[in-house]
Amino acid sequence: MDKTVSALMRCGVAFALSAVLAAGALGAPAAFAYAAEGNAADTPATGTPAPDAPAPEAPAPDAPSADGDATADGSGGGAASNSPSADDVPAKPAAKVATKVSGLNRTISKKPSGTIKDTIKVSPAGKRTVQLQLYNGAAKKWKTRATFTTNRAGKVTLKYPADWKKKNTTKWRVVVKAADTAKQYVSKTVQVTTYNRSTVKLKAKSAVIMEASTGQVFYAKAPDTKRQNASTTKMMTALLALERNKLSAPVAITKQAATTDYSNLGARAIGDVTTVKNLLYMTLLPSDNGAAEALAIHTAGSEKAFVALMNARAKELGCTHTSFKSPHGLTRKGHGSSARDLAKIARVALKNRTFAKIVNTKSYRFTTSRGNNYTMKTTNKLLGKTAGIRGVKTGYTDAAGHCFVGAFKYKGKTYLTVVLGSPSSDQRWSDTKALLKYVKKYF
Repeated sequence: MDKTVSALMRCGVAFALSAVLAAGALGAPAAFAYAAEGNAADTPATGTPAPDAPAPEAPAPDAPSADGDATADGSGGGAASNSPSADDVPAKPAAKVATKVSGLNRTISKKPSGTIKDTIKVSPAGKRTVQLQLYNGAAKKWKTRATFTTNRAGKVTLKYPADWKKKNTTKWRVVVKAADTAKQYVSKTVQVTTYNRSTVKLKAKSAVIMEASTGQVFYAKAPDTKRQNASTTKMMTALLALERNKLSAPVAITKQAATTDYSNLGARAIGDVTTVKNLLYMTLLPSDNGAAEALAIHTAGSEKAFVALMNARAKELGCTHTSFKSPHGLTRKGHGSSARDLAKIARVALKNRTFAKIVNTKSYRFTTSRGNNYTMKTTNKLLGKTAGIRGVKTGYTDAAGHCFVGAFKYKGKTYLTVVLGSPSSDQRWSDTKALLKYVKKYF
Protein backbone atom coordinates (compact mmCIF):
# COMPACT_ATOMS: atom_id res chain seq x y z
CA MET A 1 0.00 0.00 0.00
CA ASP A 2 2.78 2.37 1.01
CA LYS A 3 4.64 1.60 -2.17
CA THR A 4 1.57 2.21 -4.21
CA VAL A 5 0.95 5.64 -2.57
CA SER A 6 4.56 6.60 -2.94
CA ALA A 7 4.52 5.74 -6.60
CA LEU A 8 1.39 7.77 -7.16
CA MET A 9 2.87 10.79 -5.40
CA ARG A 10 6.00 10.58 -7.52
CA CYS A 11 3.85 10.47 -10.62
CA GLY A 12 1.84 13.48 -9.42
CA VAL A 13 4.96 15.57 -8.81
CA ALA A 14 6.39 14.62 -12.18
CA PHE A 15 3.14 15.58 -13.86
CA ALA A 16 3.01 18.91 -11.99
CA LEU A 17 6.59 19.71 -12.91
CA SER A 18 5.88 18.92 -16.56
CA ALA A 19 2.92 21.29 -16.42
CA VAL A 20 5.10 24.05 -14.94
CA LEU A 21 7.71 23.66 -17.65
CA ALA A 22 5.08 23.61 -20.35
CA ALA A 23 3.41 26.70 -18.95
CA GLY A 24 6.74 28.56 -18.83
CA ALA A 25 7.41 27.72 -22.47
CA LEU A 26 4.04 29.18 -23.45
CA GLY A 27 4.59 32.35 -21.41
CA ALA A 28 1.74 31.57 -19.02
CA PRO A 29 2.07 32.48 -15.30
CA ALA A 30 4.13 29.94 -13.33
CA ALA A 31 2.14 30.09 -10.05
CA PHE A 32 0.00 27.14 -9.05
CA ALA A 33 -1.79 25.87 -5.90
CA TYR A 34 -0.46 22.41 -5.28
CA ALA A 35 -2.36 19.58 -3.70
CA ALA A 36 -2.49 19.66 0.09
CA GLU A 37 -0.77 16.42 0.19
CA GLY A 38 2.29 17.83 -1.48
CA ASN A 39 5.56 18.13 0.40
CA ALA A 40 5.48 21.51 2.11
CA ALA A 41 9.20 21.96 1.69
CA ASP A 42 8.91 21.55 -2.11
CA THR A 43 5.76 23.72 -2.56
CA PRO A 44 5.97 27.54 -2.85
CA ALA A 45 3.39 29.77 -1.22
CA THR A 46 0.16 30.06 -3.11
CA GLY A 47 0.35 32.82 -5.80
CA THR A 48 4.16 33.19 -5.64
CA PRO A 49 6.10 32.35 -8.81
CA ALA A 50 8.83 29.81 -8.79
CA PRO A 51 12.16 31.39 -7.86
CA ASP A 52 13.80 30.67 -11.20
CA ALA A 53 10.81 31.51 -13.38
CA PRO A 54 11.05 34.96 -15.04
CA ALA A 55 8.22 37.38 -14.39
CA PRO A 56 5.94 37.85 -17.38
CA GLU A 57 6.47 41.12 -19.26
CA ALA A 58 3.47 43.35 -19.92
CA PRO A 59 3.45 44.99 -23.36
CA ALA A 60 4.51 48.68 -23.48
CA PRO A 61 1.45 50.95 -23.36
CA ASP A 62 2.19 52.74 -26.64
CA ALA A 63 3.76 49.89 -28.53
CA PRO A 64 1.82 48.47 -31.47
CA SER A 65 1.49 44.80 -32.01
CA ALA A 66 4.58 42.99 -33.21
CA ASP A 67 3.21 42.41 -36.68
CA GLY A 68 2.37 46.12 -37.07
CA ASP A 69 -1.21 45.53 -38.08
CA ALA A 70 -3.61 48.32 -37.00
CA THR A 71 -6.74 47.39 -35.15
CA ALA A 72 -10.13 48.49 -36.32
CA ASP A 73 -9.88 51.59 -34.20
CA GLY A 74 -6.41 52.42 -35.50
CA SER A 75 -4.66 51.49 -32.23
CA GLY A 76 -2.17 49.16 -33.86
CA GLY A 77 -3.20 46.29 -31.66
CA GLY A 78 -2.29 48.17 -28.48
CA ALA A 79 -2.82 51.64 -27.01
CA ALA A 80 -3.13 54.43 -29.64
CA SER A 81 0.21 55.90 -30.76
CA ASN A 82 0.82 59.72 -30.74
CA SER A 83 3.97 59.52 -32.85
CA PRO A 84 3.16 58.60 -36.50
CA SER A 85 6.07 57.49 -38.63
CA ALA A 86 7.79 59.94 -41.04
CA ASP A 87 6.22 58.16 -44.00
CA ASP A 88 2.75 58.98 -42.67
CA VAL A 89 3.39 62.84 -42.41
CA PRO A 90 2.18 64.75 -45.53
CA ALA A 91 4.85 66.91 -47.27
CA LYS A 92 4.52 70.67 -46.67
CA PRO A 93 3.57 72.45 -49.92
CA ALA A 94 6.26 74.75 -51.35
CA ALA A 95 5.59 78.51 -50.99
CA LYS A 96 4.44 80.27 -54.20
CA VAL A 97 6.80 82.83 -55.69
CA ALA A 98 5.81 86.28 -56.96
CA THR A 99 4.89 86.63 -60.63
CA LYS A 100 6.81 89.31 -62.51
CA VAL A 101 5.99 91.00 -65.82
CA SER A 102 8.44 92.90 -68.00
CA GLY A 103 7.94 95.01 -71.13
CA LEU A 104 4.46 96.31 -70.26
CA ASN A 105 3.72 99.80 -71.62
CA ARG A 106 1.89 101.93 -69.03
CA THR A 107 0.96 104.77 -71.40
CA ILE A 108 -0.14 104.17 -74.97
CA SER A 109 -1.25 106.74 -77.58
CA LYS A 110 -2.81 105.70 -80.85
CA LYS A 111 -4.96 106.98 -83.67
CA PRO A 112 -8.35 105.24 -83.91
CA SER A 113 -7.40 103.88 -87.32
CA GLY A 114 -4.63 101.81 -85.77
CA THR A 115 -4.35 98.74 -83.55
CA ILE A 116 -2.61 98.29 -80.21
CA LYS A 117 -0.30 95.36 -79.58
CA ASP A 118 2.06 95.03 -76.64
CA THR A 119 4.45 92.11 -76.10
CA ILE A 120 5.24 91.22 -72.51
CA LYS A 121 7.19 88.48 -70.73
CA VAL A 122 5.88 86.66 -67.66
CA SER A 123 8.07 84.99 -65.04
CA PRO A 124 7.91 82.21 -63.88
CA ALA A 125 7.35 81.07 -67.45
CA GLY A 126 5.23 78.23 -68.75
CA LYS A 127 1.68 78.28 -70.00
CA ARG A 128 0.19 81.19 -68.05
CA THR A 129 -3.26 82.74 -68.44
CA VAL A 130 -3.19 86.52 -69.03
CA GLN A 131 -6.25 88.80 -68.96
CA LEU A 132 -6.73 92.34 -70.29
CA GLN A 133 -9.24 94.13 -68.08
CA LEU A 134 -11.01 97.43 -68.82
CA TYR A 135 -12.12 99.79 -66.06
CA ASN A 136 -15.78 100.82 -66.05
CA GLY A 137 -15.88 104.22 -64.36
CA ALA A 138 -19.66 104.24 -63.94
CA ALA A 139 -19.78 100.83 -62.28
CA LYS A 140 -16.35 101.25 -60.66
CA LYS A 141 -15.42 97.74 -61.70
CA TRP A 142 -12.83 95.99 -63.85
CA LYS A 143 -14.11 93.74 -66.61
CA THR A 144 -12.10 91.17 -68.55
CA ARG A 145 -12.16 92.05 -72.25
CA ALA A 146 -9.58 89.59 -73.64
CA THR A 147 -7.73 86.47 -72.48
CA PHE A 148 -4.37 85.17 -73.73
CA THR A 149 -1.94 82.33 -72.97
CA THR A 150 1.82 82.78 -72.79
CA ASN A 151 4.18 80.44 -74.63
CA ARG A 152 6.53 78.19 -72.70
CA ALA A 153 9.11 81.00 -72.51
CA GLY A 154 6.51 83.24 -70.83
CA LYS A 155 6.02 85.61 -73.78
CA VAL A 156 2.68 86.79 -75.10
CA THR A 157 1.46 89.61 -77.39
CA LEU A 158 -1.51 91.47 -75.97
CA LYS A 159 -4.00 92.69 -78.55
CA TYR A 160 -6.24 95.41 -77.14
CA PRO A 161 -9.94 95.14 -78.03
CA ALA A 162 -11.49 98.09 -79.90
CA ASP A 163 -13.06 99.55 -76.72
CA TRP A 164 -10.20 102.08 -76.51
CA LYS A 165 -11.25 103.71 -79.78
CA LYS A 166 -14.55 104.90 -78.34
CA LYS A 167 -13.12 107.40 -75.84
CA ASN A 168 -10.29 109.89 -75.50
CA THR A 169 -8.79 107.87 -72.67
CA THR A 170 -9.41 104.39 -71.29
CA LYS A 171 -7.88 102.59 -68.33
CA TRP A 172 -6.70 98.99 -68.53
CA ARG A 173 -4.78 96.52 -66.43
CA VAL A 174 -3.07 93.18 -66.97
CA VAL A 175 -3.87 90.20 -64.73
CA VAL A 176 -1.73 87.05 -64.80
CA LYS A 177 -3.58 84.23 -63.10
CA ALA A 178 -1.86 82.21 -60.37
CA ALA A 179 -0.07 78.98 -61.26
CA ASP A 180 0.89 75.94 -59.20
CA THR A 181 4.10 77.58 -58.04
CA ALA A 182 3.41 81.30 -58.70
CA LYS A 183 1.09 83.94 -57.28
CA GLN A 184 -1.40 86.04 -59.23
CA TYR A 185 -0.12 89.30 -60.73
CA VAL A 186 -2.15 92.50 -61.18
CA SER A 187 -0.50 95.42 -62.99
CA LYS A 188 -0.83 99.10 -62.28
CA THR A 189 -3.16 101.05 -64.58
CA VAL A 190 -2.33 101.22 -68.27
CA GLN A 191 -3.72 104.42 -69.84
CA VAL A 192 -4.62 104.32 -73.51
CA THR A 193 -5.16 107.63 -75.27
CA THR A 194 -6.97 107.95 -78.57
CA TYR A 195 -5.74 111.03 -80.41
CA ASN A 196 -6.82 112.61 -83.70
CA ARG A 197 -10.27 111.10 -83.36
CA SER A 198 -11.38 113.26 -86.26
CA THR A 199 -9.69 115.29 -88.98
CA VAL A 200 -9.05 118.95 -88.25
CA LYS A 201 -8.54 121.17 -91.27
CA LEU A 202 -5.49 123.31 -90.52
CA LYS A 203 -3.19 125.49 -92.60
CA ALA A 204 -0.56 125.48 -89.85
CA LYS A 205 2.46 123.24 -90.49
CA SER A 206 2.47 121.86 -86.95
CA ALA A 207 -0.16 121.70 -84.23
CA VAL A 208 -0.88 120.12 -80.86
CA ILE A 209 -3.62 119.88 -78.24
CA MET A 210 -2.24 118.94 -74.82
CA GLU A 211 -4.13 118.59 -71.55
CA ALA A 212 -2.20 120.68 -69.04
CA SER A 213 -2.57 118.61 -65.87
CA THR A 214 -1.34 115.35 -67.42
CA GLY A 215 0.68 116.46 -70.44
CA GLN A 216 -1.34 114.06 -72.58
CA VAL A 217 -1.60 114.93 -76.29
CA PHE A 218 -5.05 114.50 -77.88
CA TYR A 219 -4.39 116.02 -81.28
CA ALA A 220 -1.16 116.27 -83.21
CA LYS A 221 0.04 117.38 -86.60
CA ALA A 222 3.80 117.05 -87.13
CA PRO A 223 4.18 117.60 -83.37
CA ASP A 224 7.89 116.81 -83.17
CA THR A 225 9.16 118.68 -86.21
CA LYS A 226 11.62 121.37 -85.18
CA ARG A 227 10.75 124.76 -86.68
CA GLN A 228 11.67 128.38 -86.25
CA ASN A 229 9.26 129.45 -83.51
CA ALA A 230 9.73 133.25 -83.32
CA SER A 231 8.52 135.00 -80.14
CA THR A 232 6.98 131.91 -78.58
CA THR A 233 10.60 131.63 -77.40
CA LYS A 234 9.83 134.33 -74.84
CA MET A 235 7.85 131.88 -72.72
CA MET A 236 11.15 130.28 -71.70
CA THR A 237 12.78 133.69 -71.20
CA ALA A 238 9.99 134.77 -68.85
CA LEU A 239 10.01 131.43 -66.98
CA LEU A 240 13.74 131.66 -66.22
CA ALA A 241 13.49 135.34 -65.23
CA LEU A 242 10.71 134.46 -62.77
CA GLU A 243 12.60 131.51 -61.35
CA ARG A 244 15.84 133.45 -60.81
CA ASN A 245 14.79 136.99 -59.86
CA LYS A 246 12.56 138.96 -57.53
CA LEU A 247 9.82 140.89 -59.30
CA SER A 248 10.90 144.10 -57.60
CA ALA A 249 14.57 143.76 -58.57
CA PRO A 250 15.83 146.86 -60.44
CA VAL A 251 17.15 146.34 -63.97
CA ALA A 252 19.42 148.77 -65.76
CA ILE A 253 18.71 148.86 -69.48
CA THR A 254 21.90 148.30 -71.48
CA LYS A 255 22.59 149.64 -74.96
CA GLN A 256 22.47 146.10 -76.31
CA ALA A 257 18.95 145.63 -74.96
CA ALA A 258 17.67 149.09 -75.95
CA THR A 259 18.85 148.75 -79.55
CA THR A 260 17.68 145.17 -80.18
CA ASP A 261 15.73 144.87 -83.43
CA TYR A 262 11.97 145.39 -83.17
CA SER A 263 12.10 146.86 -79.67
CA ASN A 264 10.05 149.77 -78.33
CA LEU A 265 12.62 150.63 -75.66
CA GLY A 266 14.64 152.86 -77.96
CA ALA A 267 17.74 154.98 -77.29
CA ARG A 268 15.97 156.89 -74.53
CA ALA A 269 16.00 153.73 -72.42
CA ILE A 270 19.78 153.32 -72.37
CA GLY A 271 20.88 153.58 -68.73
CA ASP A 272 17.28 153.86 -67.52
CA VAL A 273 16.10 151.62 -64.68
CA THR A 274 12.91 149.64 -64.28
CA THR A 275 11.92 146.37 -62.58
CA VAL A 276 11.87 142.72 -63.53
CA LYS A 277 8.08 142.79 -63.23
CA ASN A 278 7.68 145.63 -65.75
CA LEU A 279 10.02 143.97 -68.22
CA LEU A 280 8.09 140.71 -67.93
CA TYR A 281 4.87 142.45 -68.95
CA MET A 282 6.69 144.16 -71.79
CA THR A 283 8.17 140.82 -72.94
CA LEU A 284 4.93 138.84 -72.88
CA LEU A 285 2.21 141.34 -73.89
CA PRO A 286 3.55 143.37 -76.84
CA SER A 287 6.37 140.81 -77.30
CA ASP A 288 9.16 143.36 -77.03
CA ASN A 289 12.54 141.94 -78.06
CA GLY A 290 14.54 144.55 -76.13
CA ALA A 291 12.72 143.77 -72.88
CA ALA A 292 13.53 140.06 -73.34
CA GLU A 293 17.18 140.93 -73.97
CA ALA A 294 17.28 143.11 -70.85
CA LEU A 295 15.91 140.27 -68.71
CA ALA A 296 18.46 137.87 -70.16
CA ILE A 297 21.45 140.10 -69.45
CA HIS A 298 20.20 140.94 -65.96
CA THR A 299 19.59 137.28 -65.09
CA ALA A 300 22.77 135.66 -66.45
CA GLY A 301 25.19 138.52 -67.15
CA SER A 302 25.16 138.03 -70.91
CA GLU A 303 22.92 136.78 -73.67
CA LYS A 304 25.19 133.80 -74.31
CA ALA A 305 25.08 132.69 -70.68
CA PHE A 306 21.31 133.10 -70.59
CA VAL A 307 20.80 131.05 -73.76
CA ALA A 308 22.79 128.25 -72.13
CA LEU A 309 20.37 128.39 -69.21
CA MET A 310 17.42 128.27 -71.62
CA ASN A 311 18.64 125.11 -73.30
CA ALA A 312 19.45 123.42 -70.01
CA ARG A 313 15.97 124.19 -68.70
CA ALA A 314 14.37 122.95 -71.91
CA LYS A 315 16.23 119.66 -71.50
CA GLU A 316 14.97 119.39 -67.90
CA LEU A 317 11.41 119.78 -69.17
CA GLY A 318 11.83 116.93 -71.64
CA CYS A 319 12.06 119.09 -74.75
CA THR A 320 13.82 116.89 -77.30
CA HIS A 321 13.39 119.00 -80.43
CA THR A 322 14.36 122.42 -79.09
CA SER A 323 17.49 124.54 -79.49
CA PHE A 324 17.47 128.17 -78.45
CA LYS A 325 19.94 130.70 -79.88
CA SER A 326 18.42 133.89 -78.44
CA PRO A 327 16.09 135.02 -75.66
CA HIS A 328 13.65 136.69 -78.08
CA GLY A 329 13.28 134.33 -81.06
CA LEU A 330 14.52 136.48 -83.92
CA THR A 331 15.62 134.19 -86.75
CA ARG A 332 19.01 132.61 -86.16
CA LYS A 333 20.49 129.48 -87.66
CA GLY A 334 19.71 126.43 -85.54
CA HIS A 335 17.12 128.21 -83.41
CA GLY A 336 13.78 126.43 -83.11
CA SER A 337 11.36 124.22 -81.27
CA SER A 338 8.48 121.83 -81.93
CA ALA A 339 4.77 122.12 -81.20
CA ARG A 340 4.94 119.44 -78.52
CA ASP A 341 7.98 121.03 -76.83
CA LEU A 342 6.36 124.46 -76.74
CA ALA A 343 3.28 122.95 -75.10
CA LYS A 344 5.57 121.39 -72.48
CA ILE A 345 7.16 124.77 -71.75
CA ALA A 346 3.78 126.51 -71.52
CA ARG A 347 2.49 123.78 -69.23
CA VAL A 348 5.26 124.45 -66.69
CA ALA A 349 5.26 128.23 -67.08
CA LEU A 350 1.51 128.45 -66.39
CA LYS A 351 2.06 126.81 -63.01
CA ASN A 352 3.79 130.05 -62.02
CA ARG A 353 1.01 132.34 -60.83
CA THR A 354 2.74 135.53 -61.97
CA PHE A 355 3.30 134.15 -65.46
CA ALA A 356 -0.32 132.98 -65.66
CA LYS A 357 -1.55 136.40 -64.51
CA ILE A 358 0.59 138.33 -67.01
CA VAL A 359 -0.42 136.29 -70.07
CA ASN A 360 -4.07 136.68 -69.10
CA THR A 361 -3.74 140.50 -69.05
CA LYS A 362 -4.96 142.61 -71.97
CA SER A 363 -3.03 145.82 -71.26
CA TYR A 364 -0.38 147.25 -68.93
CA ARG A 365 1.56 150.46 -68.35
CA PHE A 366 4.58 151.49 -66.26
CA THR A 367 6.95 154.40 -65.68
CA THR A 368 10.75 154.07 -65.45
CA SER A 369 13.06 155.76 -62.94
CA ARG A 370 13.61 158.58 -65.45
CA GLY A 371 9.92 159.09 -65.94
CA ASN A 372 9.65 157.32 -69.29
CA ASN A 373 6.13 155.93 -69.75
CA TYR A 374 5.32 152.70 -71.57
CA THR A 375 1.80 151.56 -72.43
CA MET A 376 1.25 148.18 -74.01
CA LYS A 377 -1.46 145.78 -75.19
CA THR A 378 -1.43 142.05 -75.73
CA THR A 379 -0.93 140.62 -79.19
CA ASN A 380 -3.35 137.79 -78.32
CA LYS A 381 -6.48 138.68 -80.28
CA LEU A 382 -8.53 135.86 -78.75
CA LEU A 383 -8.06 137.09 -75.18
CA GLY A 384 -11.29 138.61 -73.90
CA LYS A 385 -13.14 137.68 -77.08
CA THR A 386 -13.18 133.87 -76.99
CA ALA A 387 -14.56 132.32 -73.80
CA GLY A 388 -12.04 130.21 -71.94
CA ILE A 389 -8.86 131.67 -73.47
CA ARG A 390 -6.23 132.38 -70.76
CA GLY A 391 -3.14 133.31 -72.80
CA VAL A 392 -0.38 132.56 -73.82
CA LYS A 393 2.05 133.81 -76.50
CA THR A 394 2.14 134.82 -80.15
CA GLY A 395 5.09 134.78 -82.52
CA TYR A 396 5.97 135.80 -86.05
CA THR A 397 8.97 136.01 -88.35
CA ASP A 398 9.21 135.37 -92.08
CA ALA A 399 11.02 132.10 -91.37
CA ALA A 400 8.62 130.92 -88.65
CA GLY A 401 5.34 132.09 -90.12
CA HIS A 402 2.51 132.98 -87.73
CA CYS A 403 2.54 131.07 -84.45
CA PHE A 404 0.45 130.92 -81.31
CA VAL A 405 0.56 128.98 -78.06
CA GLY A 406 -2.80 129.21 -76.30
CA ALA A 407 -4.34 128.14 -73.00
CA PHE A 408 -8.01 127.20 -73.15
CA LYS A 409 -9.97 126.45 -69.98
CA TYR A 410 -12.92 124.14 -70.57
CA LYS A 411 -15.03 122.12 -68.11
CA GLY A 412 -12.55 122.57 -65.31
CA LYS A 413 -9.46 121.60 -67.31
CA THR A 414 -6.87 123.58 -69.24
CA TYR A 415 -5.96 122.57 -72.77
CA LEU A 416 -2.83 123.92 -74.42
CA THR A 417 -3.04 124.57 -78.15
CA VAL A 418 -0.07 125.22 -80.41
CA VAL A 419 0.02 126.23 -84.06
CA LEU A 420 3.30 126.83 -85.91
CA GLY A 421 3.75 128.08 -89.43
CA SER A 422 0.27 129.39 -90.25
CA PRO A 423 0.41 131.41 -93.49
CA SER A 424 -1.20 134.57 -92.05
CA SER A 425 -2.20 136.14 -88.76
CA ASP A 426 -5.89 135.56 -89.44
CA GLN A 427 -5.22 131.93 -90.33
CA ARG A 428 -3.35 131.51 -87.06
CA TRP A 429 -6.53 132.40 -85.18
CA SER A 430 -8.70 130.25 -87.46
CA ASP A 431 -6.41 127.27 -86.88
CA THR A 432 -6.54 127.82 -83.12
CA LYS A 433 -10.34 128.02 -83.15
CA ALA A 434 -10.46 124.73 -85.06
CA LEU A 435 -8.46 123.12 -82.24
CA LEU A 436 -10.80 124.63 -79.65
CA LYS A 437 -13.75 123.15 -81.55
CA TYR A 438 -12.07 119.75 -81.36
CA VAL A 439 -11.77 120.10 -77.56
CA LYS A 440 -15.44 121.02 -77.26
CA LYS A 441 -16.47 118.05 -79.41
CA TYR A 442 -14.63 115.34 -77.52
CA PHE A 443 -14.28 116.62 -73.94
